[in-house]
Amino acid sequence: MKIKRLALTLLAWTGLLMFSGCDQIDEADTAGTNQKDTAAEYFVSTDGNDSADGTFDAPFQTLQKALSVVKPGERVYLRGGSYPVGVTISVSGTEDEPITIESFQEEKVVFVGPYGEDKIYDTDRNLFDDSLVVLGNWLILKDFEVKNAAQGMYVGGGASHNRFENLSLHDNYWGGLILTDGAAYNTVINCDAYRNYDANTHGQHADGFDIRGRSTDTIPYVGEGNRFVACRSWENADDGYDCWEAGNAIVFIDCLAYDNGNNIWDDDDFQGDGNGFKLGIHNRDGYPRDRHEVIGCKAWKNAGWGFDSNDNIVGMEIRQNVAWDNRLSFKFIYGPHHLIENVSIDSGVNYIDGNATEENNSWNGVAYTIESFDDTAIRGDRDRDGNVTVDGFLEVL
Repeated sequence: MKIKRLALTLLAWTGLLMFSGCDQIDEADTAGTNQKDTAAEYFVSTDGNDSADGTFDAPFQTLQKALSVVKPGERVYLRGGSYPVGVTISVSGTEDEPITIESFQEEKVVFVGPYGEDKIYDTDRNLFDDSLVVLGNWLILKDFEVKNAAQGMYVGGGASHNRFENLSLHDNYWGGLILTDGAAYNTVINCDAYRNYDANTHGQHADGFDIRGRSTDTIPYVGEGNRFVACRSWENADDGYDCWEAGNAIVFIDCLAYDNGNNIWDDDDFQGDGNGFKLGIHNRDGYPRDRHEVIGCKAWKNAGWGFDSNDNIVGMEIRQNVAWDNRLSFKFIYGPHHLIENVSIDSGVNYIDGNATEENNSWNGVAYTIESFDDTAIRGDRDRDGNVTVDGFLEVL
């Protein structure tokens, strides 16, 4: 059995944007991991005290307290336990000295909101009070969960150059991670978003990863330079990844989408779409730069399309992706999209019009051999470093 870190994959195909290692992902416009060894460390524990010193032996009780004292280059360790959402992270590090917020060693840290098992949420509440909100820059957030929140993790207000790593974002109302309002140059790597469900609107809106522009925001589009690497999105009510009116290019590399749009909540009026990667519509408020790139990604067993341009007229780069056993496969219409070496297997129809350029896709008559259709391993738990076991699943030989 082989272990593969998806973020470092060198795919069997050629012509791909290549990454020789994590350093290229870390250092390009996003917070790295080069804090000084002598930087201060603060500790937070559920049985701590905000009047304490924030040390290992005398931890703070709340993340808010740690945020009030942490400085660039320093680190906040969260001890195991459950913490409330309703925290706004507005502090910032610098390019050379990012601020890191992470769980301590292998202790399980969960931020929990009010949207519980009854699936009832009062949408008149202040959503930020019920979410984990990130507004700062040059941050590294890693190794914890967010569940039962209104918006899961909300990244906006121009938040930039952040790295979100090995996060689990599940059972939230509006979605797992919301990227909006000018957020720029953020890297989301090895993160999982699953079983997010908006009960009040019967699954119409809850995506795993929701990257969107909104006319009501101060900046009505997503900023430049955002990318998702080796993320997984499954069993969300609506879509795995949704780029509605993003307004700038989003890059997806080696990401996975499966089992989205299935009514696992027994909702009698269920309305989730169930697309794996939904890549439009383009931003119609004067920011039509939605030239998204989807490279080396896999979509399977989704209730809708595996890969859908969603009427985005801005030409996108769709390269070396695999769709298997979705209700529908690839849909790219109305724009000069570029589809190269993609594979569609047992996924219903493709809908690609004459505006697109197609090269060596499986439906163009090119035969590809898949190593394995057994997805048992790739659905399994990640290790501490975010690795998943691929075991040949949907790998092209």
